[in-house]
Amino acid sequence: MKTNIANDFLVYVIEEYKFLEQKTSKEVMELFSKYNVFNYILQHYEAMHTIGGRAIADDINLLIEKRTQSQRGM
Repeated sequence: MKTNIANDFLVYVIEEYKFLEQKTSKEVMELFSKYNVFNYILQHYEAMHTIGGRAIADDINLLIEKRTQSQRGM
């Protein structure tokens, strides 16, 4: 995947997630950094770029939930 396409997609996901989850840019960046969402998005770009923003946000929320549970030892 070309770097420009990857960067453009990351920006899209951040903006869409921010809008759908009613969060600030800072909140999204901190959340995505804490749970390594950026890497996840890049690894799953091929599948993620074919679905809509709500589905992407839902997928990210599931990832964060799983990683939160893992950190708690559940």
